Amino acid sequence: MRKIIFVAMLFCASNACLLIGGIYLYENIDYRLHSQRATMELADPSKKVTVPTGGYDVHLIDVRYVSSRGDLVVPRKRLSGEIARQLASGAKLPVTYLTNNPQHADFTEIEKPNPWGWLALGLVLLATFLYALKLIRREPQ
Repeated sequence: MRKIIFVAMLFCASNACLLIGGIYLYENIDYRLHSQRATMELADPSKKVTVPTGGYDVHLIDVRYVSSRGDLVVPRKRLSGEIARQLASGAKLPVTYLTNNPQHADFTEIEKPNPWGWLALGLVLLATFLYALKLIRREPQ
């Protein structure tokens, strides 16, 4: 019985590693294909925006991304209080946004997670699972 539990745990661990690695790989490919550098500013600079302090510090503000491809207005973009106050004061912030999901924007240059370690570990665990399964089936009952 313990052998079967161990083999089942190998199967679950390999699938979990392959799933995590697959998610990270998808995010990296999506970022490479759809990321765009731009400057974020208020959608309508003539309109006065007041950002309240205190309470829930997430604000919905209409913003515009200005890039070499042109302008893109994003209505009701969720922003932290600090970023919203900077935009309300007239600042223009550099961002990297996804063209297929303009609500997603990175304000700093972040390093995307490396999927290859998870995928390699998942493949090793999968091979170990298959070998253990083969050994269990060969044992006399």
